[in-house]
Order: sequence, then structure tokens, then C-alpha cells
Amino acid sequence: MPYFLKWAHLFSFAALIAATVLFVACETDENGKLIPKTYTVDYTDAVYVVNSGNLYSGINGSLTRHHTLAQTTDQNIFERVNGRSLGATPNDAVVYGSKLYIAVDGENTIEVCDASSAETLTAISTVELLGENGGKSPRHLLALDGKIYVSTYGGVVAAIDTTTYALSKKYTAGAYPEGMAYADGKIYVANSSYGDGTAPSLSIINLATDNVETLTSDAIKNPSTVLALNGAIYVMEGDLYDWSTWAVISAGGLRKVTGTTVERIYDGGMAMGSNQMAAYKNKIYMIKDAYTAPVCLVYDTTDGTTTELPLTGLVAANAISVEPNSGDIYVLSYAQSAEVSEYTQADYNAPGFCNRYNNAGELITTFNVGVGPTAICFKPSVMEVTISPSEQN
Repeated sequence: MPYFLKWAHLFSFAALIAATVLFVACETDENGKLIPKTYTVDYTDAVYVVNSGNLYSGINGSLTRHHTLAQTTDQNIFERVNGRSLGATPNDAVVYGSKLYIAVDGENTIEVCDASSAETLTAISTVELLGENGGKSPRHLLALDGKIYVSTYGGVVAAIDTTTYALSKKYTAGAYPEGMAYADGKIYVANSSYGDGTAPSLSIINLATDNVETLTSDAIKNPSTVLALNGAIYVMEGDLYDWSTWAVISAGGLRKVTGTTVERIYDGGMAMGSNQMAAYKNKIYMIKDAYTAPVCLVYDTTDGTTTELPLTGLVAANAISVEPNSGDIYVLSYAQSAEVSEYTQADYNAPGFCNRYNNAGELITTFNVGVGPTAICFKPSVMEVTISPSEQN
């Protein structure tokens, strides 16, 4: 007699951690009597937030760790554990296996830490690994098949072995590569051209042959983030500006890549950032007008519709991510400046915050982060849940 058990809330210190549906079957003894049954449940143990700091104000970057069960937050956890600063402008992080990898742009390093304690295991110098030019400014990370792939502003994508930390492969990408995504044996790389519009493209790395192809299109002018979803590649690009007047030359937005065909899905109001898009199941979440009046847009890949998801409490949204187990939405935001301009309402020198919403857009909780919150990654874990006989009826 199969049945559905809806595991709606699990509280620790009165905090919500999950809303998921488990399909289970009744468990009986030899006499047909119901007995307790234990199941293993995936959940997110911790959320790591990378804070880039503010280079121009002399504020180093930091790492915030938020525990989803206890609803406690550890600020500046890297420095507290390791006795040294994370350094200038950390930009991205990923948890892979038992390790946390952090790309620190201004230090030309990838910090490798224990994912539970944040204790450093080693620091990989990207300039030593790739040369002074090729290794400068590590930007984004992708974990795949025992390797960490890193894009650098030297126009390189490097594959680093996660056991030896040695260079496995080096690929030549385009101008100022940012985000990456993997699909069907290929890595897709967004070459931003540093937002100047002179050489934007996608690099397509075939991992089987090591061949690198370049895809250009009039619809791609300032790409930053790449996602692979339902047989297509989706690219987020920021608005292209005239740097002297800040006038928008070309509207950014969401692009769909199928083979060599690039389709415009949505145009307008996209910031020049690398973490303004996230995916969950069949939907893509993106931030419009991030620094002036942030709005979350949701593109449904199944029917092609774009709708607005009202998210309260945002000031200047710098990154969005979706927790893979619950579907909860996390948005990083700057604090509000005392002097709001037509271009931004962000205070770039003050600690920011993170809002967590359920998938319907309802605010669950808010926790503080550091200065310049820029990227989110999740540390997965498992727990055992025991279903009593009374719950099986």
C-alpha cells in the first residue's frame, strides 16, 4: 500500500530547513504489522557566501557560513579559522566532495578548504600554474569528474586535479571569460570581453577531443553566466554601456543557444554581473534592474513564458541562487546607501545581507553577510528520518 508523506518542515531552533515530498511504501513485519521505517534524506547543511569586499576602499574579501538547521551565521569564517585574510576580491566558490574551493581574483589564487570547517588545505597559485598572463584573475569555478575548472581573465580555462592540485589540461578561451556550464561532454564559457563589446563570444570546449570552438552572434554582446538546462544552453548577458555617459548601448538579457543558433528570450535591465541567473528544475530565475529596483523574473523553459516573482526586502541584488533540494531561493543584496542615485542604491562599503525565500517567493529568513556579497554555494549533507507506524496510515 504505497502512500505519500509530505515532509513540510523540520525545525531546529524553530527554523525551517526543507519542504520536500518523499514517496515511501508501508513497512510491515512477518505478521503484517506496520513497523518504523528509516529513510535517508538529502538536505543542505550550510550555505557559503563569498564577499568580495571593496578593493578601492581597502576592504578585503571574506567568507560567511550560514547553518541552515541551527539558523546561525559565522561571519569572516575563513580568517577566524585560518588566521589570515581571504584577500582581495574573492569572486566565486564551489563545494565539491569534502572540499570548498574559492577563486580569489585579486590574489591569483584558488583557496582549497575543508568544506565543514573552512580550514585551508592549500592555496593554488594560478599564475604559477598557468603563467603570469594566463593565470591572472581567476573568475569562476566548475566542478566535474574529479577536476575543478577555473576561468581566468588571462583568457584561459584550466582543469585542476582535485587530488594532486596539478594542472590536468589548459584550454584557450576568449576575451575575459566568466561563467561556465557543462552539457553533453562540452564546457560552455561566457567570454565577456570585459563589457566593452569588442570581442564577446562563447567558447565551446569538447572534453573528448580538447578542441575549442568559438560561437559569436549579434545577440551576444556582454555574456557573463551560462546554464545548461533541458537540452539547451542559456546565457545571461548584462546591458552594454557607454562608459563615459553610462547610457545603455545594447540591452542585455537571456539568450538560448541551440547548436549554433542564438535566440533572444528576454531583453533589458540586466546588470553586468556574473551571478544574476540561477536554475531549478525547468525554470530560470534572473534579476532585473539589480541595483536600482530589483525584480526577480522567472522563465519557464517548458512553455516559454516569463513572469515576475515578487521578492520583498531587496535593496541592490548582486547574486541569486536556488538551493537544489528544497528549491528555496537565495538572493544576496548590498545594504542601502544613505545617498541613493539614479544608478544604484547600494552601499559598497557596508556589510550586506542574504534573503531566503521559498519557491513561491515568500520570505523565510534574512541573515547578514560581509561587504560586497557576490556568490553563493551550498554544502550538501544527508540525514536519517524515521517514519513511525502511525505516520504510515
